[in-house]
Amino acid sequence: MRFLDLIVEQQNHFLTTTARMQTNGHPIVLIGAGCLAQMTCSFMQREALRIDHIAVNQQYLTAGATFNEFELEALEHFIQSGQPCNYIIALQFVSDEFIAQLSSHAAEILLYDPSFIGVNTDSFITREYCQQHESEFDALYQQLADDKSRQTLVAFLNQRICAEPKYYQTVFDPDHYFPTDIISLGSDEVFVDCGAYNGDSIAAFLAAIEKRSLPQPHKIYGFEPDSGNFAKLSAATASLGYCHCYNKGVWSSTTTLHFDSGRALSSKISDDESMASIDLITIDEVTAGEKVTFIKMDIEGAELEALKGASSSIQSHRPVLAISAYHKPEDLLTLPHYIQSLVPEYRFYLRAHHSLHAFELVLYAIAD
Repeated sequence: MRFLDLIVEQQNHFLTTTARMQTNGHPIVLIGAGCLAQMTCSFMQREALRIDHIAVNQQYLTAGATFNEFELEALEHFIQSGQPCNYIIALQFVSDEFIAQLSSHAAEILLYDPSFIGVNTDSFITREYCQQHESEFDALYQQLADDKSRQTLVAFLNQRICAEPKYYQTVFDPDHYFPTDIISLGSDEVFVDCGAYNGDSIAAFLAAIEKRSLPQPHKIYGFEPDSGNFAKLSAATASLGYCHCYNKGVWSSTTTLHFDSGRALSSKISDDESMASIDLITIDEVTAGEKVTFIKMDIEGAELEALKGASSSIQSHRPVLAISAYHKPEDLLTLPHYIQSLVPEYRFYLRAHHSLHAFELVLYAIAD
């Protein structure tokens, strides 16, 4: 069977539904004011798709509050009016009761997976993109080391194409970064956490160490460029003498770039010079030849550049790599290709670590 035969989705549910909304004569109401709403609103503005109102529940509404230059409105106002509206629901989790409440008067209700928009990119995965890169996707599919990885790749691509949350949950793996079926840990671990956030993945690493009855790690490096998150990271790891935290990002060279702290899911390196500047450094410079056993990266689309800045460490020590591969369409192709150019012996695995949306796809590279 050709790889492309496994990619069964053709159309993007978000785009086809919003196209109908644009022409049915009813107002378009975006529900939500969090990170998913930010992604959705920014995407729609970029694609010249009309939004008429942005609404939240009355209990979350502050007088005069705005969102992307829209004045926030009470959702109850639209529901109680009884007038037909087009609703775009930009919330993480939605109850059946909420849908039933909207359905009583809605012209259209759009429930969708916003991950298709991607992070730090203007492009997204379509069937045409998969056709254009069929040979590369087929090579990756054949190269993946187990059936679960191959199933995960197919589920990810189908869900990204259709923008409906109906595939990813079938391959969900809750053991983020340290799945026991593929990740082995040992004594004297040196863990490099790129995108350390508030220390959550360091805590997960230490929990995995403890669960496997292993001694404490030799060293941990934590990199977090956002100052607010870094303060939380520093506090969370203050008692760990072997943990060294840096209020910097990781890159292919030591430099300074601009950074948009965004809204949780959308933090990223930016070309916008009005954004705050951040210092970037390479992993190779910080570790200075010291053995590294595990590198984790979730850095909003900067993974390839950061891997280039860790090339010596990877070639010399062949650490386990856990690299986020969901931010840009090309990540699934460029990341394994670059890693294999450094160490041809790496075996690749894919795991899906979000229970609903096609975020948190991690590429694991393991060398014997």
